Amino acid sequence: MKEYAPIKCPVCGEMYDWKYVGSDKQGSSAGKAAVGAVAFGPLGLAAGALGKKKSTYYCGKCGFSRSYDVR
Repeated sequence: MKEYAPIKCPVCGEMYDWKYVGSDKQGSSAGKAAVGAVAFGPLGLAAGALGKKKSTYYCGKCGFSRSYDVR
């Protein structure tokens, strides 16, 4: 299940200091690709090499930070 960024900080409820700070691709690794290849063959190799794009948000009021799935 994907978790998308809320419009306000989930800890303190701040809306104006809840900021997008960047995005990155997480989740891909050689280890996951190798396990996928052993378990499911070439299709597992391709699936294990894929990662998920994540957006990171930061609250300027309470300091909470978290990465969420990109829509």
